[in-house]
Amino acid sequence: MTHVVKPNVYLVSRPAVDWEQIAALLNDENVPPIPESIRAGGDESAAIVEISARLCYMSFGRGRKYIEDFVENLLTKGDGSVFEHVNYGFVITGVSRSLTHELVRHRAGFAFSQRSQRFVDESEGLYVMPPAIAREAGTGSHVESIFENALKKATDSYSELVSALEESLPEEMFDSKWDRRKAVRQAARSVLPNATETKIFVTANVRAWRHFIEMRGAAYADWEIRQLALMILEILNRETPLLFGDFEVESLPDGTQIAAPKYRKV
Repeated sequence: MTHVVKPNVYLVSRPAVDWEQIAALLNDENVPPIPESIRAGGDESAAIVEISARLCYMSFGRGRKYIEDFVENLLTKGDGSVFEHVNYGFVITGVSRSLTHELVRHRAGFAFSQRSQRFVDESEGLYVMPPAIAREAGTGSHVESIFENALKKATDSYSELVSALEESLPEEMFDSKWDRRKAVRQAARSVLPNATETKIFVTANVRAWRHFIEMRGAAYADWEIRQLALMILEILNRETPLLFGDFEVESLPDGTQIAAPKYRKV
């Protein structure tokens, strides 16, 4: 069986600012121009947060001089609504259906597009080895063989069901060959395990990503999704340390890591 033990995470979309329109807004509102009003400089994520926050009080050109102080004040007070204007999108591969069943529970502020088992043939699909089982690989433990045997049975059953259904379902039942193919695979997928590898496009705003990392980066979270949360945190912290730099990563005695923010429930 072909196993995956670590996901791949691709940052595919990030926020952008139309500075000409911001300049026009500031001019029309008769407030100081960009250099005086927007202290975030080239950090467009922080700039979006700053613009939206200053708009609430029309404090352009006034208030805290440094963007670091400005953002920290928002985090301290829990003024999280302005972080919802900043969105990041990731394509994530090499994760299990178990993981995405948990991931899609994060509904507020999230958008999901996932590989479909109704349309995609899974007979040659990959499987994700859970971290606890991956630790036993190569140690002589029988845990890995139990896992592999279960996957082989599921894969064989899937292929057998596809073949049987393709023979038994009359073509005249369907408007097109595509509909028939879909009906076959949507029935056969019922025997696939949660370890089946999947791919998913996830977009969320900064407030939602912070909540996801806080929840799924905690010690009580499943090891697989915790690993993903830490990978996403690492990328977002590089992208905009002002908005994610308060998270602290800590190693546990079992060799795994957790992440916790200084500012919770923003």
